[in-house]
Amino acid sequence: MKSVDEKDSWIILYRILGNDLPPRHSHNQTLTNLLFILQNEPTFIHIQKIWILNRIVHHDQEKKLIDVLNKYNQFYIRIPFYWHEYRQIPYYFSPRMNINSTDLFHGVNLLYEKIRIISGLYHKKNLYVMNNNAARNFALRHGKYQTKSQWLMVFDGNCFLSQRGFDQIFQSLRVNGSYVKYFIVPMSRLIENKKIFRKGANLANEEPQIIFRRDSTVEYLETLRYGHRPKEELLVYLGAYKFHSSFSQQRKPLLTNITNFQYTGFVFRLYSGFNPNNERFILDRTCTRLQGIMFFLEKLDKRINHHPILPQSSKTDRHQCLRDRR
Repeated sequence: MKSVDEKDSWIILYRILGNDLPPRHSHNQTLTNLLFILQNEPTFIHIQKIWILNRIVHHDQEKKLIDVLNKYNQFYIRIPFYWHEYRQIPYYFSPRMNINSTDLFHGVNLLYEKIRIISGLYHKKNLYVMNNNAARNFALRHGKYQTKSQWLMVFDGNCFLSQRGFDQIFQSLRVNGSYVKYFIVPMSRLIENKKIFRKGANLANEEPQIIFRRDSTVEYLETLRYGHRPKEELLVYLGAYKFHSSFSQQRKPLLTNITNFQYTGFVFRLYSGFNPNNERFILDRTCTRLQGIMFFLEKLDKRINHHPILPQSSKTDRHQCLRDRR
């Protein structure tokens, strides 16, 4: 693991690597895409790349990632997963339910709603294992307090930055960075990684990534779990997304002001490695994401002999989930 280059890192690009969650992802999505990035992404001027290994549960998987990062002389930071900490995390019963969760579960006919109930019960376990917004804030604080870099790009682990995308971002930071603290980078979702090398316009209309100036004061809400639109809440807060009332825990949006944020550049989200249809349709992604979280956490609970309070969801059907959701 090399050290951070303080001399030439005006920008730090953080990417957060987490656990693969089939059926949302393939079993080796993270490793496959990490290799693709390291073999194909350009080396940019004035930028330091840092990888966050975010609570990778399986030691052999984490070792493979570390071996690859070391091979390519990359800087990385571990946020470790500890079994003894996970073992102490209880199921979460929302006060708003006002009903026994098991009774509620059996009284619901729609599979999608059953999945949502299970997802809520796993709230605290999800927060610990997926560590979604907490890892983003970890990256932000590392950049602010342990480096001298002016700009902190806190991106998801499967994001690929092209030379053209970076050039647009760099120009915006250089020209407008004195009065803009937050830059919003639209994302293009791929079902084939090789499309990165094809010339032409890119349709970057997916949930964007965010760049922070080092004196920014806004952080991610750590009480929002993965699968509950944790990044979108901050985009709404900054005014980059329209306000809606679907967040159970939310802040009032800032007054819309040109100095709050600015859109710039684009980034690719590499292929998840599973069913291509999951990338094309948001409902597919929603259902398989919730199922992936449940399957993963159920396996962890089984390993530590936590008695399940609801029937296991291993036989849930994605297609039924989609029909219920529609």
